[in-house]
Amino acid sequence: MIVYFAPMEGITDGVFRRVHHRLFGGIDVYGLPFHKLTQSLSLTTREKRDIDPEENRGLTVLPQALTRDPGQLVSWLEYVRACGYSRADLNLGCPSPTVTRRGRGSGMLRDLPALRAFFDRVFAGPLPVPLSVKTRIGYESPEEWPEILALLADYPFAHVTVHVRTMREQYTGGIHPEAFDLALARGLPHPVYNGDLRTPEDVQSLIARCPGTETVMIGRGLLADPALARRIRGGPAAGEEELRAWYTALYEGWRDRFHATLALGRIKKLMVWPVGDDLRKKRLLRRAEDIDGCIDAVLGKGEAHGPR
Repeated sequence: MIVYFAPMEGITDGVFRRVHHRLFGGIDVYGLPFHKLTQSLSLTTREKRDIDPEENRGLTVLPQALTRDPGQLVSWLEYVRACGYSRADLNLGCPSPTVTRRGRGSGMLRDLPALRAFFDRVFAGPLPVPLSVKTRIGYESPEEWPEILALLADYPFAHVTVHVRTMREQYTGGIHPEAFDLALARGLPHPVYNGDLRTPEDVQSLIARCPGTETVMIGRGLLADPALARRIRGGPAAGEEELRAWYTALYEGWRDRFHATLALGRIKKLMVWPVGDDLRKKRLLRRAEDIDGCIDAVLGKGEAHGPR
């Protein structure tokens, strides 16, 4: 089983990736948060730092772009190659309204003739590096998936990651694993499953349903349980001391890169996932004033406290 770590902007940066790799491992490929491409390809300071090979030393990463302009994409692929990477990804899956209103991300699934014209131009000649794509199974309805699948199968993608929801379903609607069944049945090259894998049992159920599954991409499940990939491979769950070391190392890395206030905000944003629907832990996390208070809130260790 190959495991990709799905990126999340504002959390899974280089600090996060390196600390996770050192403490837990189990990830074959870390996705980089997407670059929002412009006509001038003027990346932000954060985007340049994120793709810098020094930021990812010792890791296998997958750069990702968000664009609806084929020329921008091909130019960016040349930049990716110049950075020393051997593959890259196009995001057709982001459902954010600020993205889809501009016809990017999963907004591109709304007009399949335009999407085909886009890929015709992208693949008109040899690409600087192999290109993969992450997609949703439709814009409005899962019934759109067969046509999207047929379109994607016409192009030589390195792999296709299938998030088994539509754009309208965002991240909370029900999943449609039958869409991945269809991707396997139609011979989509190297399909990667993405969607609501939270436990090793979820992965086992997926494999039982779709025996041809070789690769999965996990995002929120790994934010909630950083040892999930290790557990999928038969390793142990994370212990309390290991989790304390995890959150402390993240906080210190972000504090040193940014400042203490931003670091604490990032930690709280991450800790929303392991806390889940536990109202008491949510209250303690919200009130926590330092990293120890945040960790105690997540681990259920008494009341939140001020700085020590």
